[in-house]
Amino acid sequence: MGAATDRGHRRIARTGTIVGSKRALGALWAVLAIALAACGDAPPIEPVGHDPLSLRYTCGTFPFGPELLAAGPGRDELANTGPAAALRRYLASPARVQHRVPEHGWRLFGSDAERAEFGSSVLGGMWIVVVRMSSTGWVASAPDTCQPHLVLPAGLGQASWTIDPAQPRPAPMTQVFDALVTERACANGERADARVVGPQVVRSTDVVLVIFAVRPRGEGARCPASPATRVTVDLGETLGSRVLLDGGRLPFGDPSAPV
Repeated sequence: MGAATDRGHRRIARTGTIVGSKRALGALWAVLAIALAACGDAPPIEPVGHDPLSLRYTCGTFPFGPELLAAGPGRDELANTGPAAALRRYLASPARVQHRVPEHGWRLFGSDAERAEFGSSVLGGMWIVVVRMSSTGWVASAPDTCQPHLVLPAGLGQASWTIDPAQPRPAPMTQVFDALVTERACANGERADARVVGPQVVRSTDVVLVIFAVRPRGEGARCPASPATRVTVDLGETLGSRVLLDGGRLPFGDPSAPV
């Protein structure tokens, strides 16, 4: 990502203050709940409010906020706990060198009596190590890579978006622009035209997040690449000097780059 995107990540951890019009201040979960209600299936949903730091993402079992990534490298591998000790044993092993994962900078995303998840940032995503309780104690599994994604209610799937390269890039005076929304799940190589939910706009003093979701086609869909769906986005006010980002993933996505 560019320098502007990096600045946006740092600022969002520091401010978390939302300003804006009534349209942009509708909570993300409220929008998604209405979409599900239209399908006759509306589970109880807790609103996330209007603060970017209230959004929750996951790489597995435990949700976490964007401040974990914005805060930089962690030191949770040094904690005096059973899961951290198991992680240290893995990090000191030849397997870590073979897997080319970082030796330091790990953060604990969450844990319970049976499982703990640690993550370490890499360019555009994360390394994840899951530590599980076994009959002999805590044991670290082989690492995996992850693109943290937004936690959504049941019945909705992940989506990413980019700026239309054929149109001018949003500028400080831009309020309305077209986004190209791509479903992440298999969709038979078809657009998500009637299944796109959103956009939801979450605005801070330094960052504007635009978030989409989709109603998935369900199991059995084939997986050729799906073309993007064009959706008009109204930010509710001009962009100004703020950084425009895709809030459906972590690190927040640069919409000028291919997904």
